[in-house]
Amino acid sequence: MHICNIIEKIKKIDIFHPISIVVIGHLIIFMLALPYFNKIELSSLIKILGVLIIFIIGFSLPFIFPIKIKSNTYLSFVLLMILSIYGAFKVTHSLLLSVIYWLFIVVVAELFIKFYNKRIFADVLFAIGILAFILIVLIYKAVPIFNYDVRMAINSEPLRLISMGGLIYGGIENKAYFVIAFIILVLLGYKVGVLMLFIAYIVYRYRNISFKYVVLLALGMLIFLGVMGKIILLSSNQSWKLNPIELLCYRAYFDLYVLSKIVKSNIMALGKITLTPNGEQFIGELLFGYRHNFTTTLFGTVYLDFGIFGVLFAVILGFVSKFIYEGDKKLYAIYASLLLAYCEIGINYGFLVVLSLLFYANTRIKTRGIAW
Repeated sequence: MHICNIIEKIKKIDIFHPISIVVIGHLIIFMLALPYFNKIELSSLIKILGVLIIFIIGFSLPFIFPIKIKSNTYLSFVLLMILSIYGAFKVTHSLLLSVIYWLFIVVVAELFIKFYNKRIFADVLFAIGILAFILIVLIYKAVPIFNYDVRMAINSEPLRLISMGGLIYGGIENKAYFVIAFIILVLLGYKVGVLMLFIAYIVYRYRNISFKYVVLLALGMLIFLGVMGKIILLSSNQSWKLNPIELLCYRAYFDLYVLSKIVKSNIMALGKITLTPNGEQFIGELLFGYRHNFTTTLFGTVYLDFGIFGVLFAVILGFVSKFIYEGDKKLYAIYASLLLAYCEIGINYGFLVVLSLLFYANTRIKTRGIAW
């Protein structure tokens, strides 16, 4: 009888809640990495597990305690402005282009706020996403997934980000859009975009789906991402003998290995990673002696920047996540997919910009009709 009660309580858990997503995301990484656990020292596994538990508890605190978060339009606006302009300036070295980039983001956000319950806005963004992909193919004269050099070249390409954003937002509108967006995102060659579309669609369309179907869908998606990763590697100069599933397992192991290196290093980069555009490239420099981007699990980059004090960052992320969770359903679906994807990638500057955008949009929606 007691077991039945536990099962019933488990069934009532919202698996798309931010805490659930963060816990499940890390559990998937640990489960996939199981075949390679013998390559990581037991003491290292215990340490990284302890660090992750502390950070996840910090992230969960705003949800556990009944603290009301008030909408603050000014705060969200200033935060978005600073992150957008500073990030764009570090990349372009042009104040004019940086301001234009920020204004573009604000205009898109304001259009969403005005038309967020109208189908036409999703249609327009979806069309822009398709157009951006076509422009990438025409400019680089190749389909990214079949050309590794092009795929690497568009890593910081604004058109790629515009294409992914438009396709993900429009793709969760209906099944036809979802299929078209899914195919294009696969051809774009970035697994994170495919995963985000898939998760956002499930969260937005099937919020009350049963846990067993979620597990089956997750297994299917993992296999698909493994195959996609194999196709990407075949177009590169790298030679891997691992099959798609083994590739996923090795990637998960390497994420934990990088995290163990971070915990052992006792380095405090003081924001060089998280608070710097493209700062992820310094992870390799600090840990392995050469500049390269490595995935670290969600809080790995924050720990590398601030050590155990980074848990304060996790608490702030929890507050913002709670605010978005209680806001617009569609925006949360996109954020949920982003949060799950970054459980493997690690928080970076791009994540912070998108987070501030969602925070701003939700704030404006909640205060709609109230003058600034």
